[in-house]
Amino acid sequence: MRLNRFFIYLMAVFFLGGLVVGCKPRTGDMMAKAEYLFIKMVDKSAGKLDLNEDQKAKLEGLKAEIHKNFQEGRVEEKETFLKIKEEAIKENPDIGKMTGLFQESTKAEAQRISRAFDLLLGFQSNLNDTQKKKLAQMISDWVKKLD
Repeated sequence: MRLNRFFIYLMAVFFLGGLVVGCKPRTGDMMAKAEYLFIKMVDKSAGKLDLNEDQKAKLEGLKAEIHKNFQEGRVEEKETFLKIKEEAIKENPDIGKMTGLFQESTKAEAQRISRAFDLLLGFQSNLNDTQKKKLAQMISDWVKKLD
């Protein structure tokens, strides 16, 4: 009987530990995934465009700017979640303040993604007409797959 009780307590500890680990907010995950997808999309597209050396150098600059954009987003997101956590551990937390901080964080994420698209559009000016047409066709094909 003593062994059964010990086993039940042990299983409860493992279960609760799994819940805590599984429910932990993953700050920066959204920004990391978005950065990965943007860089992957840029590399895949660039590989099909036959870029010259100057364009390849500018492409590396574009990828560095995309990385910087999302890195700044991860830092801001961590700071915001720390502020939310600080508010949550107070004796009388202000739910409105916490909600406002979360909403600002969500808007900032959307702005980071929009900025990455702006960077991609800016890079398009480095392409010649043939490359622009090829890129437009790749985007069109990709959009058609969304249906």
